[in-house]
Amino acid sequence: MRLLCRFLCALCVLNVASVASARVAVIQTTARLSDHSETSLRQAVKEAVATAVRGALAMGLSQVALQGISQVDDETVAVQVLASDVDPERGQSQERGQSTESDDASPDKQEI
Repeated sequence: MRLLCRFLCALCVLNVASVASARVAVIQTTARLSDHSETSLRQAVKEAVATAVRGALAMGLSQVALQGISQVDDETVAVQVLASDVDPERGQSQERGQSTESDDASPDKQEI
């Protein structure tokens, strides 16, 4: 009987741990600038973000947040995004449909 109780307790602990898990990745991509104009910079950033989003979707991560943009050199722009399977507004894992954080999400978070 004791063995059964210990087994059930261990099973409950493992189940709770899996509910709180979320997959997260930081993705950094680059894009080339065609010239030094603001239009070229905007286009390069759009291309880099689109590449990062495609990578996130390929990994099954549906939530993407822009973390930073930097100009590496005269011809290259780098974009860094944080991708996750957790909806920051609801605290729901998209894959599992389970709650992973409290419901009172910060209003300053924005989805891209």
